[in-house]
Amino acid sequence: MSRQLKRQIGRAQGERGTKPSPARRARPRSREQRLNRILLIGGGGLAIGAVMLAVLAPRFDGGLLAINLVAIAVGLLMGKGIGMIFFRRAYPTTSK
Repeated sequence: MSRQLKRQIGRAQGERGTKPSPARRARPRSREQRLNRILLIGGGGLAIGAVMLAVLAPRFDGGLLAINLVAIAVGLLMGKGIGMIFFRRAYPTTSK
């Protein structure tokens, strides 16, 4: 029996047939969560790129790889700080 026929039978029985489960709504995310996700994905991509460059280089240099990874970490921390400044919310002041 086809799915469409089952739905038609369900409707004819007064909606007592099989119903599709309701779609789950995505949980609203805060700005800080979105910023963290962007930085995590971007930082992961940069770190993978740095490791690939170090491994595919004609001569592997562990020190250069470490410097690149530290520079990426510092850049991500700076990006987090700058993002927190740009995307901060203006909280209304409550005066009593």
